[in-house]
Formats: sequence, structure tokens, C-alpha cells
Amino acid sequence: MDRNVRDRPRHPPGMRGRDIGMFYRNLSKRKQSKTDTPTIKLGPCVSVPQTVLAKVEESLRRFEQSCEDEKVLKDFEAQFRHLLCADFEDFIISTKSASVELQDNEFQNQRYKSEVLAKERDPEFQQRYEQRLKLPTMKQSERILAAIKENQVLLIVGSTGCGKTTQVPQLILDDYIFNNRGSQCHVVCTQPRRISAVTVSERVAYERLEKLGVSVGYQIRLESELPRDNGSILYCTTGVLLQKLQTDPLMNTVNVVIIDEIHERGVETDLLLALFKIVLPHRPNLKVILMSATVSEQEFSTYFNNCCTIYIEGTMFPVKVNYLEDIIQETGFTRFRNNPHECAKNKPRQHGKQFNRQNANDFAYTAMIEPYLRQIKDKYDSQVLQSLRCTDSEGCENLQFIEHLIFYICDTKPPGAILVFLPGYDKISKLNSILLNPTLPIGQRYSRKIQVYPLHSMMPTMFQKNIFQPSPPGIRKIILSTTVAETSVTIDDVVYVINCGRMKTNNYNVEANLQTLEETWVTKANSQQRRGRAGRVQPGICYNLFSRAREKTMIDHLVPEIKRSKLESTILNLKMLHIKDVDHFLNTLMSPPDNQAITNGINLLKRINALDAEGTLTPLGMHLARLPVDPQIGKMLVMAALFRCMDPITTVAAGLSFKSPFYTPLGKEKDVDRVKRDLSANKRSDHLLIDNVMLNYRESLQDGSERDFCYKNYLNIATLQQLEDMKRQFASLLRAASFTESGSCNAKTSNENSNNIPLLRAIIAAGLYPNMAFLSKVRRTKNHVNAIHHLSTPEERRISFHPSSVNSNEASFDSHYFVYFQKQKSSSVFIMDATMVFPMALIIFGDGVETGYTEHKVFYISVARTYYFKCDPGTAKMMLELRKRLEWLMQKRALNPSPIQPNTSEDFIIKAIHILLSLDDVYDYTDQYLSSDEEQ
Repeated sequence: MDRNVRDRPRHPPGMRGRDIGMFYRNLSKRKQSKTDTPTIKLGPCVSVPQTVLAKVEESLRRFEQSCEDEKVLKDFEAQFRHLLCADFEDFIISTKSASVELQDNEFQNQRYKSEVLAKERDPEFQQRYEQRLKLPTMKQSERILAAIKENQVLLIVGSTGCGKTTQVPQLILDDYIFNNRGSQCHVVCTQPRRISAVTVSERVAYERLEKLGVSVGYQIRLESELPRDNGSILYCTTGVLLQKLQTDPLMNTVNVVIIDEIHERGVETDLLLALFKIVLPHRPNLKVILMSATVSEQEFSTYFNNCCTIYIEGTMFPVKVNYLEDIIQETGFTRFRNNPHECAKNKPRQHGKQFNRQNANDFAYTAMIEPYLRQIKDKYDSQVLQSLRCTDSEGCENLQFIEHLIFYICDTKPPGAILVFLPGYDKISKLNSILLNPTLPIGQRYSRKIQVYPLHSMMPTMFQKNIFQPSPPGIRKIILSTTVAETSVTIDDVVYVINCGRMKTNNYNVEANLQTLEETWVTKANSQQRRGRAGRVQPGICYNLFSRAREKTMIDHLVPEIKRSKLESTILNLKMLHIKDVDHFLNTLMSPPDNQAITNGINLLKRINALDAEGTLTPLGMHLARLPVDPQIGKMLVMAALFRCMDPITTVAAGLSFKSPFYTPLGKEKDVDRVKRDLSANKRSDHLLIDNVMLNYRESLQDGSERDFCYKNYLNIATLQQLEDMKRQFASLLRAASFTESGSCNAKTSNENSNNIPLLRAIIAAGLYPNMAFLSKVRRTKNHVNAIHHLSTPEERRISFHPSSVNSNEASFDSHYFVYFQKQKSSSVFIMDATMVFPMALIIFGDGVETGYTEHKVFYISVARTYYFKCDPGTAKMMLELRKRLEWLMQKRALNPSPIQPNTSEDFIIKAIHILLSLDDVYDYTDQYLSSDEEQ
């Protein structure tokens, strides 16, 4: 039978398997390259009706008549540019003439000394001082002080719990005071986390028999208890010290800077080290002390010209370490699943990427554990060996195992708090629920004899402080913590540490420009620090929920964060520090980031107008640098203030900066999806979903039904409270920058447009742009249960909505353009969140907008040479003029922040945009897209 088979080249004889496939793939590519001609695919028509166009043009004319202060703005901008023209070294030199270092004040010297001498006679102070003397750091006090006097840079490497963070600053301050130089001493000690700065300062004030705010204080973002100006110690976050360098690069009012926990290699810590290398030659009297628990000391010493290094050995009490095989042997727990051998025997053959990846993981685990099992077969019971073959025996996959271990400690071990290290908030939340409602008989017996405290960096400070209070007699304290409790945060009564061996780390794929948050195994350095948390008040025990075989596969130290992060926020911070050549400066770091990562960061900042074409900081960029959020979220907040829709957009910003308030119990995935769809009100937006949740939550608060509301809708009430707290912080920051009149995100004057859904979509798009995705087609199965989306971005030809997105199962959309904040790669590339936006919003708030004709002489307007829309010349001319006026208005408000008042000349720009965006509610674009089709 003639099948009309077309004649086509065949693969060469002798070619086999994969090579045949590659041959035809390359043949297809060559054919495609020959036939492909650059064609413009037009999206929907965006021409504006003449009556609407006339209204918009009238608004533009009325705004144009008010542009009398353009010259003032140009002068202001010229002055702004002048302030930024100097590089960091020139900036330092320019501030030298005005610099005033700490002055010697004899009266203050005597007062500080007499205060300390008086306290030394107090029995309570003596008791606390005797406790301090037991710390290994205090035993080397003379050596430390001598090294500080002889060296400008000093590296102190001390075991976790040796007391270096609390004692070194006090040794320095007391040395100055007893030598009648107290007025010339101001020590600043950085901490990588907010909670560390607060709790350490409280501990030091307690040891000095003082309240916070006398000789000891702290400063973190939006919260501080500052000490006196001199004769004092300030604990602050690394970000706060970077901000101080923006106004005082020589650190004139400080004589000792201590950078603690340098082994964590956070971005801000690495920046501080590079900046102080530049500052130190200009401040010969400034001392810089680097401190760490575990570190590759040679690397840091070399970076600072082979600086002096002091080692502080020892902790207060010994800590016994038990590994997974020891724990199973001791506790007798064997209820594990996921034995790769059994799975291979019993499961039918499967296909697909998910199975292949799981199969590969099982194979890797078996390859690691089996040789080790042969080594230890004579040391442990057969049940232990069989349990170790199960993949869920290690880490924190089996929370019932951790529950069993906790209650085993409660039942068999002496009193002492238990510190459990978990990778993230989700595992903390699940284990917290299990411990409060235990299923095991032993757990039910001890459920009333435990106090459980979650510890997470995003928890409000007031809740974090409760963790450090001693528990009542007969009650055992259990702390569930992320890496926040590894260093600096010392909970004195911890005796038992459970180390699940997992943590969440950021990673950055430079080629794909893709930031990911992945759960990984900890490093050997992390394990060492976690072990050191036990044994503060008596000999301790550390339970490692991984085998000795797994430990051998762990890396020694984590890759520095600067090499695992997107760099937009970092580049903005450097620009605020007068770093003109960011590329050069970043390559002077101890571990320079990839040059492509720098290029990606600069390009994004240019596209959102934070940097100009030459890479100079813009007025908008200056404000974004001062906001403690991602620059794109920061731009969204500024736009919300100007367009008077603060409440919903601050909710969106808080949700993106922290996390979704939804949780998904096992087996309830479909129920959670249904709840999300109901609450989203068909807005096709994960971001506006959070705003709807917040509005409903507030209503439930008014009638006292908030807990019932959260329970029914799978919402975490603590997360909602945190989001409200973050909203208040954002509102305070925008008020401090003069963008709003009120520090409340609910103020009426800041929310006149908060019910305008097209505007809210556009403001979200203005912030998240250029993170764009295009939905070319929706395919549905015959019964319409599932939808298959053909999504693409400028970087990826195929991408998907994440299953947790409210858009993931929708089969129809009014527009096929989406903005998103985060992409993530797992089984495939997903956009984690998405909001449907309309073409008009892209044209108004996008970049690279231009006009032209297609090859068929059809006039178009395009965004970033990526999205093209059919348009008449009159509409296009008006749109370009509107964009020019909006850009001018944004520049004016960035240079001279103040709210745009209703019914003023500037408000005509806002009204013109309202008019255009309102067309989204009128027009039906659906017939202008590729229609959905069905497949069996």
C-alpha cells in the first residue's frame, strides 16, 4: 500500500542507538535553520477607541501644563550625580577632612572606671564573673589583648561555646576603662542574624550587671537599643554595619570592629572584609578582629597579608557523638520504609523522569551504604543493618523517628533541654504539630511534660527571646531550629542535640539565570558547630541522624554565598558605597562570583531603572537599595505608594519576601487546591490570592473566628501574623522615605485605588517585570479535569506553572501574559507564582517599547523586542508620550519623594493610566489567542 512516505536522508550504515537519534536531531535543526526566517508574531490588538484616546490625551495635556519645575529637577539630578561620582577610595579621602575620631574625655574615663569598680564589689556581679572565668576565652585574655595591641587585623578561631562572641568585646572595653581610656572605646561586633545580635547583647549586659542601653546595646533592621556613644559595645547585623559605611566609610566613631562568624561566608560578610581592606590604611588606629568557630584560617590569614591568628581550644563540657547506627541500636526503632532492594522486588516497572531520578537516588544510596554495612556487620544487630538500608532512616524524612528519639531522651536521660536541627520552617511546623499531639504511647505520657519552641530567623524577636528562658521544674524544653542556632545563639541549658544533617541552601545557576532553594546535606563544619551547642552546663550528647558513611561524603565547608546568589541587591549596596566599578570590586573578594552573574545582575537593574545605561545608580535605585527586600519587590512597593494602593501590594510584597501562609497536610493536596481556587476569586493570580486571604483573615479577627478560619482553609496563623508585621515594616520604611503620609499600610490616603484590580495587576507587573511568561496554548484532556499549559519565557522554551499555583489547573484565561517572581528547577522548570496581566500593563510599565511595521506592513508596538502587539499609529504615539511623562514623574518623585495628591496636576498621569488599564475589564482578548484544543 502506498503510504506516501517522503524521501528523506537515512543515517549512515553502522550507526547505532543514541547516535542515530542525534543524527536525525541535527538534521532537523539544519533544516529548521534554513527555512526559519525572522517573523514577527503579533499578539492581540491594543488600539484604543477614539473616545478613550481623547480622554487620555486630555489628561496628558493637563499634566504637561504643570511641568514648570523641570529645570529644578535637572539641577537636583546633577547634584545627585555629583554625589555618586566618586569611587570608594575617593569617598574615603573626601570624608577625611571632616572626620572626628573618638576624643579623650578625662571626666568620662573616671566615671566609667568608678562604675566598674563599684560593680566588682557586688556579690551578684562577682558570681557572674566567676562563671565567665570558666570560659576558655577568658583563660587566654592576656594573650588576646596583647595581640590586639600589636596587630591591626587579628583572626580568632575558637570552638563553638568557648565564649569568644561574648567575652572578646568585654575584654577590650574593660582594658580601655582600666587604663583610663574608656571614652576612646567603641566596639562594634557584627552578627549574621538579627536574633544573634539581640540575644548576645542581652547576655553581655546581664554579665555586666546592666540593662541594655548603658554600655551594651544592639541594632538590627527596624529595631534597636543603642548603648552610650563611647565606652560601649554595639552588637549589630552585618547589613547595619554596611549601612554605616555608606555615611561614615572611615568608621570614625569606632575603634574596634569585630566581624563574627566569618566561616558562614555570607555575602555581606565577604563585602565587609573587602571594604575594610580598603579602609584600614586610612585608619591606622582602627582594629579589625575576625572571629569564627570553624574556618579555613589560612585562607583568611592570607587575604589579610598573613595576619596574626589565635586559637582558643576547648568547650565547657565534653560532648558524646552518636551516629544513626548507634541511635537505632540504642532506641530499637526500626519502623522505616523505602528499602531500595524491597522496592525493586515488589514494584512494577515504571517509566518517566520522576521514577528515573528516584531510581538513581536509591542506587546512589545503596552504593554508599552497602560497603559500610559489610564493615560494621559484626558490631551491630541485623535489624540495625536492615534499617540502615532504608533511605528514610537518615535525615529528617521520617519525623516519627525523630519523635521517638525525643521521647526516648525524655524517658531515659537526665534533665536538659533538647535542640533539634531541621532544614526549614515546613519541617519545624510538622514536627511541632507531632510533638504537641503525639501518637506514640510514650509521647502521650510525656506530652504534658515538654515545652516546644520553634526557632526560625523570620520569627518576631519577641517570640525568639522566650527560648532562652529556663523551663519550669519537671518540664523539658525542646527547641526546633534551623541553622540559626548553630552559631552565636547559645541556649545555656541545652544538653542534647539532634542533628538531622539537612539544611536549605540557596544556589544560583548562572547560565539559566535561575535561583533555587534546595535542601542539602550539611557540611562537616556545620556538624561540628551543631555538636558544640550541647555541653554548656554539663556533659552533652549529640545525635547525628546520618551514618558515619554519609559523613564521609559531606564536604568540609559550604561554598561562599556570593557564588550561590543572584547579585542585584549586592550591586545596589555597592553603588550606595560609591563603588563605581562593581565588576572590579567583586573580583577582589576572597571568593569572586562568576562574571556572568555580575552581568546578569547589572542587566536586570538597568531594566528596572535602578541603574542608568552607564551603570550609574539612579534616584530610584537609591531608594531600592535602602529597602531591605529584593529590588523588584522594592520597586513594587514604591509604585504602590505613588499609585495609592498600599494595603494589597504590601501584602503581596510580604508574601514574596517571606512565604505563603498555606500549608499542605499529607493527602490533602486536592483540598488545599480547592481552598486556594475559592479564595482566589478567579483573579488568576497567586499574588492577589494572598491579599484575598489577608482580607478574609482580618474579617475573621473582628468576630473572633480567626482560628476556625485558618483551620478550615489550611492557613498558618503564625505566618499570617508575620505577614502583617512585615506589612507594618514596609509602611514605616516608605513613610520614612517620604513616599507616603502615614506609616500605616491601611491609611485611607494610601489606599484610594486599592480596589482597582486592573491597576493592582499592573503594579505587580511593574515590580516583577522583566520576569515574564507567555502562555501560547492550553490543552485539556477529554473530561476537562486536567489542563496542560504551553508556557515559555525569553530564556526557556518550555516552562510550567508549579502545581501549588492557582493557575496550574485553570483551562481558560482572559490574557496569556504572566509575571512571576521565582523560577525553580526540580523535575522540570516551574514558575512558583504567577499573575495574569494584560498587554496594556506591559506597554506602560515594561522596557524597550518601540514601534514598527511587520513584513506585511502591519503597524505594531512591542515590548523588549519580545512581545509584539497590533496597534494603530495614534494609540502608539499616545503610549510613547505617556511613558515619557510617567518616567519623568517617577524621576521627580525619586529625587524628591512625596505622595502624589489626588486631583493635582501630577495625578492626571495616574488618571490616564487608570483609563487605559480599565480597558482590560471591557475588552475580551480570548479570541485573539490560540484556542484551546482537546486531546484524548
